[in-house]
Amino acid sequence: MISIGVDIGSSSIKVVELSSNNKGVQITRFFEHSLGTNPAYDTELEIIEFLKTLSSTYDQPGVRFVLSLKQELVSVRNKIFPFHDRQKILKSLPFELEEDLPFSSETAIYDSKIVRQIGSTAEVLACATPKRRVEKALQLATDTGIDLSILSCEGIAYANCFERWDDPIPVLPPQLMELDLPPEGREISIHVVLGHTHTLVCAVENHLLIGVRSILWGGKNIAEAIVKKYEIPYVEALKEMQTKAFILPNKEGASYDQIVFSDTISNSVKELAQELKISILEFKSEFNGHVLSVGLTGGSSSILNLHAFLTQQLELPVNSMSVTKNFPHATFEITADIESKIGIALGLAIEGLKKPRNPALNFMRGEFAKQNTSLRLFWERWGPSLQVAAAFLVIFLAYSMARETLSLSLADRTSEVLKSQAKTVARLPLKSQNESGVKKYIREQKKRALEMKTLSGIAHMNSALDVLKKINDAVPGKNIVSLDVRKLTVLENQVQIQGTVSDARQLASLEAALASVALGKLSKLTVTPGGKPGVPFAYSFQVDREIQAETK
Repeated sequence: MISIGVDIGSSSIKVVELSSNNKGVQITRFFEHSLGTNPAYDTELEIIEFLKTLSSTYDQPGVRFVLSLKQELVSVRNKIFPFHDRQKILKSLPFELEEDLPFSSETAIYDSKIVRQIGSTAEVLACATPKRRVEKALQLATDTGIDLSILSCEGIAYANCFERWDDPIPVLPPQLMELDLPPEGREISIHVVLGHTHTLVCAVENHLLIGVRSILWGGKNIAEAIVKKYEIPYVEALKEMQTKAFILPNKEGASYDQIVFSDTISNSVKELAQELKISILEFKSEFNGHVLSVGLTGGSSSILNLHAFLTQQLELPVNSMSVTKNFPHATFEITADIESKIGIALGLAIEGLKKPRNPALNFMRGEFAKQNTSLRLFWERWGPSLQVAAAFLVIFLAYSMARETLSLSLADRTSEVLKSQAKTVARLPLKSQNESGVKKYIREQKKRALEMKTLSGIAHMNSALDVLKKINDAVPGKNIVSLDVRKLTVLENQVQIQGTVSDARQLASLEAALASVALGKLSKLTVTPGGKPGVPFAYSFQVDREIQAETK
């Protein structure tokens, strides 16, 4: 399976391709498309054109596209539920959040991420966003030809980079509270993802996301400060920030221009530090915990000495984070620049690979649930043919029913006529006035007619005496042939004659006489020697007995 995570930012679009097989998950591709490089070009049109190209590139089965809503468009609250059944939690979300958020089930979409189960309870990140935001994101996917599988949010997706997303939801034993002792504080680390217009702040405990905030500050603030200070175009200021930005740890030995440039950037970063302090205090208060460290990533985190400056401002250790350490087998070299930009897109791609035991966050619910596009495409392609086939089927069924009705009607009419004729013509008894009785009557009549025909032919047949007389008339007189007949047999039209004559000359005369009577040739038979003198003979031949009709 291939999962495509698309992080649509305000300055660029990051795309990560993940491939899942029996050996595991592998990062197979990452690319970035910059936005707004040409101020005269509409950014929204640029996004649509790029996504159209992307969808045509992956126009194949087995590919899942995952997009996200910006974190500032999604409200996230950490809640404890007295049960851990996911379906019950989803049904309870509107009631649990109605006091915290100005949303209702008619105007918002709700989903949740179960952080962990503690005994019979569950710690949950409850998420809500207005329906119009979901509708806008789905319309973008439709306009660009993307078959969207999951619509998540940035903070939840980013957590996949450090959580064990392929494992089931962690299950912990119930916690026992000591009444005499205050509850233990939670040890929290802060992950900060610096974007172009917004900064993502995540609270993490034991590699589990427990809170998310979005700060209205990004690299754009630094670029605008440079524009204001040096009065240069915004695009040029943005390039200066991306390639040359730095903060001096101390000003000794630095030139005036370096000090001015560093102060311009550091003054803007102080605004970020102030917002981070507020978020950290909120997390401390909400979770009754203390912050151990701060991890920094994002496209705007490459400013030289930024980590050291934030360490001074926050009074907490601030270090760079690696979001790809759980994916050692990439098909390309992951540079420091890619490492800083890939986080959210990588998390979104992971959302597309998550299993039902630890499901992805998906705002495509209710009226926005994904439809079966394969069935729709099949109907669009084969619908007219199926309609024609259905019409033919209906016609065939109607024809079959009409034919069956007509056949039954004819069968009833035939039965009535047959019974009437059997009674009037054949004069059959009542029990024989049916098809089998009539057939038996017809057979008997045919047999009787055949017998009568045979008898009429045999009545004119020559008798055996007539055959004997015909042979006698044909044979010469005693003065010519001295004939002694010992056996004469007449069977139907077959005649056999045996006897003796005085010599061979008389035998020739006899044979000629018999040939004149026979139909066809004479057949000589084996002669049985006898005691009388003379030349023996035995013949078999056929004669015409004048039968007028043949029997069958």
